[in-house]
Amino acid sequence: MANTVMERIGETLEYLCQDEQTPMEGVWYGACRERELDSWNYFVYNRKKSKKATGNRIDLQTYYEIHIIHEDYIPEGYVENVIEALQAEAGQGTKLKLTDDDITYDYVPKGSTGMYVEIATLTFFHPEKRF
Repeated sequence: MANTVMERIGETLEYLCQDEQTPMEGVWYGACRERELDSWNYFVYNRKKSKKATGNRIDLQTYYEIHIIHEDYIPEGYVENVIEALQAEAGQGTKLKLTDDDITYDYVPKGSTGMYVEIATLTFFHPEKRF
């Protein structure tokens, strides 16, 4: 089991890649560095920011973006599955909290294939408790 939040995010997303209903090609931090993929169905995650939190028991909140990249469109209900897995506290869970930010959707062409790729961006935060 991973110790850091970044490792737990990576492991949770790797676990989701094994889903038979919506298999994903892999997980990358920052950007996909793979040149030869069978399909453009994968995850990218990154840190967005850290900020001072208000309250007595929390010093910082670190924000993370999870990008779900999928050819044509992301299957209905899949975004909710990813949210549930990243918020879970047991098993493959990561214990993140979804922000109030909108889930945004972007569309990019897949080279010269005529196909488009849908990208959903979810923003989570991890409260870091003061010791």
